[in-house]
Amino acid sequence: MKKLLILLALASPATAQTDFETYAAICAAQVAEIPPINCGDGVLIPITVNGQTPTQYTKDMTCDRPGLLPNGEGSDGQCVPGSRVLDLSTGAIQITAMCRQKNIRSPFDALVFNEIDVIAHNPATGATCWFQAEAPAGTSINGQLVPSPNAPGAADFWNPIEDVVQADCGGCHDNDPIMYSDFIGQVWDEIATNPLGQYFHIAPEMGFGDWPTLAFQPRDNTCLACHRIGVQSTCGFLLEQATGLAPVVGAIARASRFPDNTTMPPLHGQTQAAWNTLFQRSVEELQSCCDNPEQAICNLTPISGMRE
Repeated sequence: MKKLLILLALASPATAQTDFETYAAICAAQVAEIPPINCGDGVLIPITVNGQTPTQYTKDMTCDRPGLLPNGEGSDGQCVPGSRVLDLSTGAIQITAMCRQKNIRSPFDALVFNEIDVIAHNPATGATCWFQAEAPAGTSINGQLVPSPNAPGAADFWNPIEDVVQADCGGCHDNDPIMYSDFIGQVWDEIATNPLGQYFHIAPEMGFGDWPTLAFQPRDNTCLACHRIGVQSTCGFLLEQATGLAPVVGAIARASRFPDNTTMPPLHGQTQAAWNTLFQRSVEELQSCCDNPEQAICNLTPISGMRE
C-alpha cells in the first residue's frame, strides 16, 4: 500500500503544489502523517544573560546560549526570546516541530512566529522528511493554527519543496536528524533523538539526494562515542564552535573563554588541561579529515538507512 501511494504521488504533474503534495505523501508513507501543530503546546527555549532571564530584551543583544541558525536580515539578532520546541513523537516515530522567533515581541512568549520547521524521522528505517514555513517580512505565523502537511490546501501554508531543498537543512543536520547545540540543549530532554541510528532523506529524486549522508569514522576517536561527524557542517563550523575554536555569534563575552566556549561534550566539567588530554587529539584528527577526507584514517562511510 505504501509503494502504491508513492507511485500515485510521483505520477502527478510537476507543479509547486503537486510537488508538495507528492513529498507529503511520500513522507506519510515512509515516516508518518504529521498531525496539526499548536506551538502553544511546546516548551519555551530560554534566553538568559549570566544565568538570569532579562527584564528587557533588545535588538542584537548578547546572551548565554544564542541560537546557532542565523536569524538573518530583518531579525533582532541571535538572542530573540520566544522560540518553542514541540515533541509530536509516538512510540515508533520521532517528530519535532520548532516554532522559531526572530523578532522581539510583546509579550515575548506570544504565539506568533517567524518560521515553523518540522523534522519527521523513522528510527526503524532512517527515513527522514523536512517541512518549513516562513512568514513574509513584516508578518507572522499563527503558531496555534499550523496545518498538517497532509491536510487539504497545506501547500498554501508550507514552503514549496524546491525552497526546502535550497534551504539545505540536511547540510547542517549532516550527521543526524536532530542537531545538538547549547541553545537547543537547554530543552534536550523534551526532544526525541536517535544519535548513531539509521538516517537518510526521502525523495532523493526531488533534490534531497544532494544533501550529504556521509560520516567520518576514524578509530578510537573520543568525539564519536556520542555522535557522528558528517562531511559538511558538523565537520566545519559546528565542530569549531563546539570546541572553542570559533566564536558563536551573539554569545556574551565569557563565552569566548574556557569552559563556556567549549560545549562538547555537554556539561563536561573538565579543566582545560583535562579536556585537552581527553579530546584535543580527536578534534585535530577530525579537522585533518575535514581538510582531506581521502585519508585512510578518516574511514569516510555512508550513513546507513533502509530505503524502500
